[in-house]
Amino acid sequence: MLEAPADYRFNLLAMTSSDAKRLFKQQIIERDNGQCRYCGCTKNLTLDHIRPKSKGGRYEASNLVAACRRCNQSKGSNDVFDWFLAQPFFNQDLLQSFT
Repeated sequence: MLEAPADYRFNLLAMTSSDAKRLFKQQIIERDNGQCRYCGCTKNLTLDHIRPKSKGGRYEASNLVAACRRCNQSKGSNDVFDWFLAQPFFNQDLLQSFT
């Protein structure tokens, strides 16, 4: 993780676009404790938009969660609440974390 504003300035100048994307993805996954926010899986993690891009969702940390490939593909562009309610691993406490 970056520690000081000077680190951010250096990285903005020195990092390639792919490095910045990789670091951003890594930080979201670390924030979510290295597991899928939906089912808890720790393998094949990707980033999922809580509000899909196709429905106006933005590519920013507050709209992104770590999701295993299976959950991400299953959810697709569906509303997270509608999709999550239908899942066998549905948990009311987790649902509250998306609001």
